[in-house]
Order: sequence, then C-alpha cells, then structure tokens
Amino acid sequence: MKELKFTLDPSGFPMVWIEGIEAYIHWLPVAKIQFEHFLCASPDSHFDASWYEEVLFLNERISPGEVRSDNYWKAFLSGIKPSEAKRFARWCGGSYGLPTLSEWFDAYKALKELPPEPIEVIERMGELKDRVRTLLRRVDQASLEPSRRLPQNRTLADQMLMRLGVMEWVECTGQRSQWGGMGQTPPAFYGSLFSPDHGQPSIPNNPEDHRLHPYGFRLIRRSA
Repeated sequence: MKELKFTLDPSGFPMVWIEGIEAYIHWLPVAKIQFEHFLCASPDSHFDASWYEEVLFLNERISPGEVRSDNYWKAFLSGIKPSEAKRFARWCGGSYGLPTLSEWFDAYKALKELPPEPIEVIERMGELKDRVRTLLRRVDQASLEPSRRLPQNRTLADQMLMRLGVMEWVECTGQRSQWGGMGQTPPAFYGSLFSPDHGQPSIPNNPEDHRLHPYGFRLIRRSA
C-alpha cells in the first residue's frame, strides 16, 4: 500500500494528502482544542466568551484524557455556522477552505478503499504536541467500538470519522442551499440515519440563522 503523506495545519493538527482532489484534508473533524488556537490568536470580537459558551451548550467540551467510546464526539467542535468555519479557514491561510461536496465525497470514496492506518504512524510526527497526540490516540481507540456496528469492515474513512463523527459542512452547487452536510453521526450523539455513501448532502434550512448542534467541519488545503 502506498505510504500516506501527512502535514500539519497552523494549529498543529494532522492532515493527509488525497491524490484525487490534489489537496490535504484534516485527519479528523476540527476539534475544540484545535479551534481554541484560533480563538486565542484571533482578534475577531465575534468569537468572544459568550459565543463559545453558546457553542459549548450544544456539545460540551471534554479534555483529550476524558475521551471515551460514549462521548468522543464532544472533543469536536459542532454547532458552528458555515461562515464561522470559513473564518477559521482564513486564519489557517489562503490555501485552506471548506471542501466542496465533490471534494469531500471524492476524498471519502478514496479513503473508503483503504484499510485503517496504525495510529503510531501519525503519532511519530515529531512536531505533534502531547495534547494533540493524546487526543488522536484516545479518539482512535474510542471510535473502534461504534465502528464495529457498521455493516462494512472499518476503513480509513471510518478511522478518520467521515462516518460516526459529526455532520460536516460542505459547499454545494446546484442545490437549494449553498451549504450542506456530509458525514454520519453516532446514534448517541444525534441519532441520525443519514449516510454519506450515496453522495447526496443533508441540506438544513437556513444554516446561518441558527446553530445546528451536530454540524462541525474539517478543512482541506488545496495545492497551489
């Protein structure tokens, strides 16, 4: 099997290269401790303490050491609006962005053809901070049990929580809304029966008007 190619985003979290879309994609949905790098560094008054309290009310925060099979989704940021996710992308840099529907689905299909990767491969990245390494390992272990209930064997896409993670914002064209969601949530988090396998997004109504607690995101970093 071809060796995976990794890089780190500005918050120190890993991304993996997907040849088919010529871009890196986040290994996991954006985590709360990952977004907190942006909150500390950004002068944007929109993201004040009351904003974060509102978001955490929908999906409370846990530390990396508290991650278990019955709560691991709490490590990820959700309840965020697409425009807010785009601000995080701008902070990361000009080549970062939310994936389009086709980019997300093409990445999913490619990763679904590959077996899971030993987490030690990612942990060996020397630049990883201890908290990030702990989170990656705990999430990897915690998501094993829910993935056993999936109808197919666990794939690299499952390990990266493109299923059984959060619903992830994608940019849509030719749909009734600019924004849709791809992914699949664990039943204990949201209970959604939505599956990404058919390639059609979930289209929520007015995603900028109110917070949808299962919706988070991951970014891609497009090649120059």
